[in-house]
Amino acid sequence: MRVVIVAHAFPPYKGGLSYVTEHLSVNLVRMGFDVEVVTLDVTGGLPRYEEYHGVHVRRFRGYAPENCYFIPSVELVRYLKGIKADVVHVHNIGSALTPVAVYAVSRGTGRPRVVVSPHHHESGSKWHTKIAWLFYRPVARKALRRADVIHSVSEYETSLIKRDFGLEAVVIPNGVCEDVFNFKWSPPKDRVVLTYAGRVEKYKRVDLVLRVALELARSNVDVTVRIIGDGPELGKVTKLAREAGVDLETPGFLPRREYLEVLSRSTALVNLSDYEAFSIVAAEALAMGVPAIVAKPWGRTFEGIRGAYVVDKHDIREVVEAAAKVCRGVDDLNYGGRLDERVRILPWRQVVEQIVRKLYL
Repeated sequence: MRVVIVAHAFPPYKGGLSYVTEHLSVNLVRMGFDVEVVTLDVTGGLPRYEEYHGVHVRRFRGYAPENCYFIPSVELVRYLKGIKADVVHVHNIGSALTPVAVYAVSRGTGRPRVVVSPHHHESGSKWHTKIAWLFYRPVARKALRRADVIHSVSEYETSLIKRDFGLEAVVIPNGVCEDVFNFKWSPPKDRVVLTYAGRVEKYKRVDLVLRVALELARSNVDVTVRIIGDGPELGKVTKLAREAGVDLETPGFLPRREYLEVLSRSTALVNLSDYEAFSIVAAEALAMGVPAIVAKPWGRTFEGIRGAYVVDKHDIREVVEAAAKVCRGVDDLNYGGRLDERVRILPWRQVVEQIVRKLYL
């Protein structure tokens, strides 16, 4: 079977979508599929074609003002119109590339099976993208209706797809790399380390992690906030930490093995983002036993997993209480719910097997 994956992000770009498309495509190749990724190069300088662990990667110029919209070039559209494949799997409804790709490949009688993973999280994250969504939503809805199947990564995302587009979706959560299972939680004994990992954007609300650390420090807890990543808001967060007197570590994005080691040596992962379809770093933390404090409503994806604290980020006392429980070692590691041994974080290999069986076939 020949599978073409269309997404605006792929390595070396950093981010959740890049991570998903990388591991989906590489695992499909390992299963014997012929896989091509069609993606954008919005900054220039990347090779137009390369082989990435057996995946054929084709990059086309695109336009992404303020790292938003991800508008494809005319050349990319022409290429998609002539593509031959059994399945075309398009990712991220928040990108203008998605409706363009769906319309380009869903023409004619011999068209491929079209699968769309919207990675939908309600609206844009900037003021202008929030306004743009008001006009873009009907376009997105029409494009999604042309797909043969919609894939969501959580029950929460499924509810948003139903509400905003009136469509049903097949739920298959994202996976984690098998190397994650080589690491076990080993928190520091001399202090508390609250870790955030990922891009530092305004909607990620990393400033709330600083507030949690400040509240713990007022209870005479020695706290360090560690940010593994980078982004446009890092300077602002660094300034806030300095003004508040919060100890802050900013190692930036780390090589894979070092990132996993540093994550495993955290007291807890804290992700209080406004919008997430699925937090991969939270899944990685929970897979190695690191407690993860995540925000409602998207954090409910992880309810039932030992170590998952699903909190209301607007109630800072609730967030601090969850962090305090982790610090005290209280054996209440499924905050606000019951443990469900059936809910597990799966390796990508098993997730991709489900994608092939439930979506492609």
